[in-house]
Amino acid sequence: MRFITRVLLLACAAWFGTAAHAHKPSDSYLTLSLQSASRVNVDWHIALRDLDTELRLDRNDDGQLTWGEVRSRWLDIMNFARPTLSLRHALQDCAVVSSTEAPEATPQIDTHTDGRYAVLRWTAQCPVATGQAWQSLTVDYRLFALTDPSHRGIVRWRTAGNQQGTVVLGTPRPVHELAFQSAPPLIDSASATAPPASAAPAQSPPPEPFMASLWRFVQDGVHHIAIGTDHILFLLSLLLVSVWQRPGRPLWSPAMAGWRARPRWQSALGEVLRLVTAFTIAHSLTLGLAAFGVLSPPSRWVESLIALSVLLAALDNLWPILRAPRWVVVFGFGLVHGFGFAGALQDLGLARGELAAPLLGFNVGVELGQLALVAVTLPFLLLLRRTAFYRWLIVGGGSLFIAAMALVWLVERVFDVVILGWGG
Repeated sequence: MRFITRVLLLACAAWFGTAAHAHKPSDSYLTLSLQSASRVNVDWHIALRDLDTELRLDRNDDGQLTWGEVRSRWLDIMNFARPTLSLRHALQDCAVVSSTEAPEATPQIDTHTDGRYAVLRWTAQCPVATGQAWQSLTVDYRLFALTDPSHRGIVRWRTAGNQQGTVVLGTPRPVHELAFQSAPPLIDSASATAPPASAAPAQSPPPEPFMASLWRFVQDGVHHIAIGTDHILFLLSLLLVSVWQRPGRPLWSPAMAGWRARPRWQSALGEVLRLVTAFTIAHSLTLGLAAFGVLSPPSRWVESLIALSVLLAALDNLWPILRAPRWVVVFGFGLVHGFGFAGALQDLGLARGELAAPLLGFNVGVELGQLALVAVTLPFLLLLRRTAFYRWLIVGGGSLFIAAMALVWLVERVFDVVILGWGG
């Protein structure tokens, strides 16, 4: 066991050197405001942790980004980010007419639920003639495309005619065309020329169909699970011993003492269903409460508690430190994970009237991701559950590996530090 522990800790250290963020995905938030005179105001929030990975903003490598370090590299940030976003109207590029490079512009940082973000702003002039209506706007988004294929750009757009929408772009889908309905002729800001009297008044487009919006958020929920390393490892910790049963044992027992393989696969399946159901009910409760703004604990402490839940679940596989029934423990941990899931929805800035499809779709996507994980792993666990290989390498070694990773996450998040060159 000492040899396994050393090997797994070394593997953990190597893995951390290149690991992605454990729970919160890499997202940026882009708002496009279409104005008269064929201009688009761009407001783009990009996580400083992601920019630091690319540009090494932390000059003294102390794990803390200061305002001075960010401000001194503002031009580098702008030059890195702006070429990865292009806007086109009628197949012609929109040109930048003002930006944060201008002397009068001041670098700005905003705080989201998961940390600090650089706020980049500029205005783009599109090739739309005076009096001509906006036909469409093509958004080409390639931020971090070469280094982080899981990164997403959450794009919100709106027009002066009260048309608006949201689209998620990234490596699988970098280009999207925004189409407008009943768009009015533009007004030239210099001459203030009014549209002809015969022009039809602007009309708000019909809302996005419920099923289309639902499906979009189902995909987001599945994506969130797929890149949520800490959430996946929490579920794996539970699944590893779901095919076993353990009578009550004192805390000071030898590692994994008392665990016995369940004689029938139906018993293991019943245990999995109890755990998944408890977790689903719990995280659905807090996801809804957080999304509606009833409860909103600080993201840093939520992420710290999530790391703690992974650590305790892994250690409990080795020693019985959690004395309550496992489904009760999983329900309590699920309440914490629900707040973590809510962070992915809160930063979308959805109005309360828009929450039905996002909440339902995102939750369904999370459940589909969890069920896919169970469906893939459970048959192998059932097949191997009686073997010494499963006991000592899969459960023993795997639980130690998960616990070591969770411990690093916990220290990073509680103390806001970087360990092994990776930020939590």
